[in-house]
Amino acid sequence: MAHVQTETVPLQRRGEERELTQGRHARPPEGRDPGGRVDIVPTVIEKAAACAAREVAGVTTPRHRASRVRVSGQAVLLRLRIGVRYPEPVRETAARVRERVRDRVEHLTGSRVHHIDIEIVEMVR
Repeated sequence: MAHVQTETVPLQRRGEERELTQGRHARPPEGRDPGGRVDIVPTVIEKAAACAAREVAGVTTPRHRASRVRVSGQAVLLRLRIGVRYPEPVRETAARVRERVRDRVEHLTGSRVHHIDIEIVEMVR
């Protein structure tokens, strides 16, 4: 029964254009997100934070669990473990890391970073 046209075939399949103006299946205005749910798993945020930390000059990250994240609603709580290259100033480097990670994670996820704890685990030559 392929290519049979009946009144039960949706208008979209018949090639006719019809503007949906009401109801829950109405087309959203141009440029507007049609809705739906996006879940970002904490491990994705952890990887984004670790990558952002490595982008800062003078910073290294350990191979395993460089970051940990806790998500509470739309707020993100981060804990980073980083290494700082000798003789970089530790507090200034941590401040640059905090700023870079906050900007990057908020941009990538759309969630607000509430705070970032940084643990300096090594000095690297």
